[in-house]
Amino acid sequence: MTDETVKVGIPTTMAARIGREIRSNLMAQLAFALVAMFAIMVVFGPWIAPHDPEAFALMERMKPPAFLEGGSWSYLLGTDTHGRDVLSRIIYGARISIGTASAGVAIAVVIGVTLGLIAGFLGGIWDTVIMRMVDVLLSIPLILMALLVVSILGPTIPNIILVLGGTGWIWHARIVRGNALRLREEQFVLAARSSGTTRFRIMLRHILPNLLAPILVTASMQVGYMVILESGLSFFGITGSTLSWGWDIAFGRQYLASAWWIATFPGMAIFLAVMAFNLMGDVLRDVADPHGRAAMT
Repeated sequence: MTDETVKVGIPTTMAARIGREIRSNLMAQLAFALVAMFAIMVVFGPWIAPHDPEAFALMERMKPPAFLEGGSWSYLLGTDTHGRDVLSRIIYGARISIGTASAGVAIAVVIGVTLGLIAGFLGGIWDTVIMRMVDVLLSIPLILMALLVVSILGPTIPNIILVLGGTGWIWHARIVRGNALRLREEQFVLAARSSGTTRFRIMLRHILPNLLAPILVTASMQVGYMVILESGLSFFGITGSTLSWGWDIAFGRQYLASAWWIATFPGMAIFLAVMAFNLMGDVLRDVADPHGRAAMT
């Protein structure tokens, strides 16, 4: 296997497979459409939100959604007890919930892939130390670690991102380590070793490109998991932000009988976001392992 095949062929083939999967699979189209919608909310939120999400409008307080009696099309999903637009808060909340989750996953991928490659390819003391770190982190509840970090550094979004990234890397490390253990015995890696290629170059040019598929699958599914974690932390008020889906659910739960939309629509946003990223992970998994899907059908 040549360097060119490893560097270019695998990513290009996977991209082509993803394109074919989207064209032929309705669930794949739904997943990527939802992910695109949330990406637009994250990037262009200030420009597409119809109202200021923090602006009080007491004359408009507790307006129902536009499709119910008494609703207004100026407030499509209604308003809360302070007259704030629910839709605008959901759009801005996506920037916190999904943005925080994505940043945490990005950190987790960098740390986990790096340590997993070192543990799997180098082995020995490196493998032992890194895997024992994984075992220790697996034994610590995330909520406990979040409370510890918040109590020391303060309740801010960057600190929550550090918590998510600092704990989420363990899954990437285990997956990458297992695959690296297998790949280091492949013929193209042994050939690279015999030709005098350095270990760092082998990991970067030969091992890592062959791990793109499992890394992408794990990362996409982990974003949904991180959205739930961030929303849970926001629900308990330890993220330092009031523009989060979890915070809106906590705020609106006491008005479920009189203004159910305050908590319901942010909850639906969490459901759709998690479903979208999980479906995208399923699509990427099927693309990465088409033979496994064929065996199950």
